[in-house]
Amino acid sequence: MNQINICPVPQIQRPINEYKALKNSFNFTWTLSESKYFFKDLSLIFLFLIGFSSIIVTNNHNWEIYLVKSILEIFSSSLFLCFLILCRFYLAWSYIYKRLMNATVSYEESGWYDGQTWVKTTEILLQDKLIGTYELLPKINRLKITLRICIILLSISVFIFSKI
Repeated sequence: MNQINICPVPQIQRPINEYKALKNSFNFTWTLSESKYFFKDLSLIFLFLIGFSSIIVTNNHNWEIYLVKSILEIFSSSLFLCFLILCRFYLAWSYIYKRLMNATVSYEESGWYDGQTWVKTTEILLQDKLIGTYELLPKINRLKITLRICIILLSISVFIFSKI
């Protein structure tokens, strides 16, 4: 049987298609890459944010007088922006993961008022769970660890900033 014939869920709302669309989108594709490429791209984003933050911090006050404080502001604001970006990726991937792992699919045919629920067939559920478990879950866990590291570094920088 073909999935098209047995699944009443519109193509765009099917979890597997949502996963493929997000996986192929320009913004999200690097989050599923190997760890070395993921951290390389994350480092480039962080360096860009440092450049962006340094422009703002150096134009707002006498940064030459408070050099250490200014450097800490640049680092903290860049780290916070990086944290927000990572949160966005984590929330999107975890939403897709939950839709893949769930045995039912909530969908709307024409608008918000006609919500329907479809129970996945065994074949589709197995396929979705395999993708979620082996392709998506390790990447979500890597994002969780990276977010925890960001929180720790942000906490340390805020603590140091409060002592200066």
